[in-house]
Amino acid sequence: MQLIGASAVKSLAWICLLCLVPISKQASGGFPAPLKLCKVEDETCFVAQAQAFLKAFKLGIPELHVASLEPLNLGTVRVESGGHSESVSFKLLLAQAKLYDLANKGVVKSLKGFVKDPTFAKPLKLVMVIDVPQLELRAKYDVNGKLLILPIISKGDGSLKMDDVQVKSRITAMPEKRSDGHTYLTITDYKVLTKIKSANFNMSNLFNDNVELRESTLKVLNQEWNTLAVDIQPKINEATAIAMKSILQQLWNNIPYDSFFTN
Repeated sequence: MQLIGASAVKSLAWICLLCLVPISKQASGGFPAPLKLCKVEDETCFVAQAQAFLKAFKLGIPELHVASLEPLNLGTVRVESGGHSESVSFKLLLAQAKLYDLANKGVVKSLKGFVKDPTFAKPLKLVMVIDVPQLELRAKYDVNGKLLILPIISKGDGSLKMDDVQVKSRITAMPEKRSDGHTYLTITDYKVLTKIKSANFNMSNLFNDNVELRESTLKVLNQEWNTLAVDIQPKINEATAIAMKSILQQLWNNIPYDSFFTN
């Protein structure tokens, strides 16, 4: 039997130790690599790091319990028409809703609001803007309503493709001093506002997949997007805000605020 030399044993032990350290956590300041620290006044750097986060961690960070961005799990979305149009009224349930391409196609345009040594006499307020050429929401839908004179009562697979979307996040956070002596951020409010140029519905099983009725109904729904958006868009925004807040808070739970910036 061949014996292993002492130097080889040490090398093997070092390799094993490295394997135990999650690659994503090997970064300065506690941020997961490849993220880098920025000067507090350097918005260009913050934008670049937010963009890097979308790309590097779109599938989440399991060891930090940070959920996936691609797709973004929205859970269940409930929409009820407020009767803004005489031609369309409905109750819509979107179950197992997921938002696709925020991380894949999103371009971070701005990220403002960080301060180096906050007194926190007032909450920290951050604003982030992401432009996305197309977002797609997929879900199991259940709709009960009417379109013109036709009743719509149906269940199936549905999708909503939204073009030229601007996603603006308004984040409010307060400090939390912990027993380790460091200050961490706790998100107290997270709002998402969106601007959507156009949108396109697709729903399986409408009118038992009667092709003529299905296509004509989808055509009217898509023509009525601006009316439907009054009810649908805020609910999607709310669900998106809840999901994004959870992801960001879980990341911040692991990183002291005093480690956010370069000296």
